[in-house]
Amino acid sequence: MNYKEYFIACKDSFEGTKVSLESFYEKPFVQVPVDTFSPKYFENINYISDEVKNFFDSYESDEIMLNYPSFLDFEDELNIIADELCDWLSDNVYGCHIYVDKVYIYRTKKMKFRKSSYKWHYDNNPQEIRKNIIYLTDVGELNSPFEYLSKPNGEGLLMESTRTGPENWEDAPNGSRIDKEVKKLIKKEGHYSKKFVSEKGSIGSFINDIAHRGNPILEGYRDVVNVRVKPTLEKPQKYIDKRWTGDTSSSGVVNPDPLISWNTN
Repeated sequence: MNYKEYFIACKDSFEGTKVSLESFYEKPFVQVPVDTFSPKYFENINYISDEVKNFFDSYESDEIMLNYPSFLDFEDELNIIADELCDWLSDNVYGCHIYVDKVYIYRTKKMKFRKSSYKWHYDNNPQEIRKNIIYLTDVGELNSPFEYLSKPNGEGLLMESTRTGPENWEDAPNGSRIDKEVKKLIKKEGHYSKKFVSEKGSIGSFINDIAHRGNPILEGYRDVVNVRVKPTLEKPQKYIDKRWTGDTSSSGVVNPDPLISWNTN
């Protein structure tokens, strides 16, 4: 079974809101309406924001992004955030149960020359995987907005993954770096880049195979929590747990078998 087949099975077994399969892929970037979330969501965003800022302000590293060492320091707070985010995604984007398989907390940096994820790329995981970038700071044009490529119709451009399941799991050409391809699309076919500029607590949810890139800091700083989610047949006991949620210490590649889920780890 590949990831799309598993996703459909998850949707078929879901007793909540019915969401069309097509809409999931047609809108690879969605801004989550956090204004509908409870005050607890924002209280926990503010707490994590303060703690992460204090850590990164005194942290030095040669990494191209500064990574917070353990999201488990905020496991309770992150689960309160995930309760609202994942419930909303289940009912409005996936139409099935999901769980959190990765959490990254990081700060972007200043740099002279773009490299790694600061270049146009896609993650080359199955298209059923979404990342949810949660801003811990207000983000404008100068402090590293998330950027993605849009088609002429205004929706994000979804790249074709070479990893779809156990029977089809190959590396992407050029490590899925696509600077040249994006330049051609912008120049000749009317595609254009969009930057996700928004205030603290805002969430941009995107299929990880959308053409996207990070931006270096020009002024100020930007801290982020990135919550990666996967479809699952049954709702987890809690969305984030060290038994099934990883971090930057392990590979960003998901398990080729979609049947490996929170309740089988």
